[in-house]
Amino acid sequence: MISAITTNLPIFVIIIPLFIAFILPTFSRRMKLVEGVVISTETLWLLGAGYLASVVLLQNGTPIIYNMGGWAAPWGIELKVDSLGAFFMIVVTCINLPVALFAKGNLTKEVGAKERVTRFYVLLLLLGGAMVGMALTNDLFNVFVLVEVATLSCCGLVSANSNPRASEAAFKYLILATLGSTFVLGGIGFILNITGYLNMGFAHQEMVQVWQNSPHAIWLAMSFVLIGFGVKSALFPVHVWLPDAHSNAPTPASAILSGLAVKGYIICFLKFMYTVFGQNLMQQFNMHKILVLAGMIAIIAGSLFALTQNELKRRLAYSTVAQIGYLFLGLGLMNTKGLTGTLFYLFSHALIKSSLFLAAGTMIAATGKKKISDLAGVGRKMPITMGVFTIGILGLIGIPLFSGFVGKWYLLLGSLESGNILAAIVIIVGSVLCAAYLLPIIRIAYFEPAPEKDLRDPALPQKIALIMLAAGVIILGILPGSILELASRAAAELLMIQ
Repeated sequence: MISAITTNLPIFVIIIPLFIAFILPTFSRRMKLVEGVVISTETLWLLGAGYLASVVLLQNGTPIIYNMGGWAAPWGIELKVDSLGAFFMIVVTCINLPVALFAKGNLTKEVGAKERVTRFYVLLLLLGGAMVGMALTNDLFNVFVLVEVATLSCCGLVSANSNPRASEAAFKYLILATLGSTFVLGGIGFILNITGYLNMGFAHQEMVQVWQNSPHAIWLAMSFVLIGFGVKSALFPVHVWLPDAHSNAPTPASAILSGLAVKGYIICFLKFMYTVFGQNLMQQFNMHKILVLAGMIAIIAGSLFALTQNELKRRLAYSTVAQIGYLFLGLGLMNTKGLTGTLFYLFSHALIKSSLFLAAGTMIAATGKKKISDLAGVGRKMPITMGVFTIGILGLIGIPLFSGFVGKWYLLLGSLESGNILAAIVIIVGSVLCAAYLLPIIRIAYFEPAPEKDLRDPALPQKIALIMLAAGVIILGILPGSILELASRAAAELLMIQ
């Protein structure tokens, strides 16, 4: 029994959250049972992901291959638990659990009746399962299907808010995400037409041999994939859906969208670029230079837009646009330090932005105020909430001993190793701008007169969720250890693909 579970764990970590999401509506009238099932599922899911990651680490990066139905690639669908897949599994499960815990008993005001709350949990599980599937599948069409499951789940999470503005934001997101999906599918079509394979490994082997016969088709495939996943991951300037979607979604949805969803699309893009095309073709078509340039523009533009926002969640949303720039910049550096920094910063940003959005939503719910200028003194009234928010800010800026510093340090080293001094300058300037639009929030919250209104930190489940995320930011900053090693191995494996 245990041996069978272990052998089939790569598929279980994908289908179990999807299966639970399918049966969850049958318990919608028993909310405590629904919440208990979701939190239990998330806990077991984290343990399963941790076990697979530990196996990959102990095997020195040797991947676990799982053939669906016993059919070997290229005829069958292949799941590949390599260092990259194991790394992102850990990211997904580490974010989903505290977000689900934060949502416990805390959704009715934003979402509505019990049935709507249950629907929210269904979408949360569907999104998580799709994200893990995107990380593990080695089949291009499966990537597309799972990307669509994730996209529709994200739209549902945004529209879950009873605020009418959320429906408008979800519709805008749906339209632009559909456009992005069209480009992704077009890119997959070009790859299939050129190579005759949907399996990433076989497609890469064939592409290396025949690319000189169809250079324009290769360029179109790369461009379509970049535009498609650029839209979905909110890369500037195709980010226009993100500020409305993230600021109008329910608080747990904002955390999962900013902290996790956009990262899943970046992981897919990373797999397309490095696993299917390979670094040699990226260099041949100057894709690495385009990524670095796009990342630098996003860092500066997203930061400048964030500076102009007075609404708290919108400032955090534009901050996400800027932070996505760091990830794309790192993808274009094409060296071990740069890719290691990208992956580590992806995990760091997931923890940080989830904690910031959850803390921001808590403060907005307690005060009834959305504008930063109206949050005077809230830090003294809600010490735990604002303490977590402060840790997130310090991590996002890149202060030493916080996780953001480790990721940015490796990105800096990668920029210098590649000889790109401008990229290194932009990373530093981005951190300065990040301090410029986030530190005033701390000043207002702690050093301006507090309102007479009685404000309190949230209930125990919400406190635990916030503290878990803040602790993750500090632990990764002081003891990056296994996570940094897993990121480094994933980077090395990707760069071995020529």
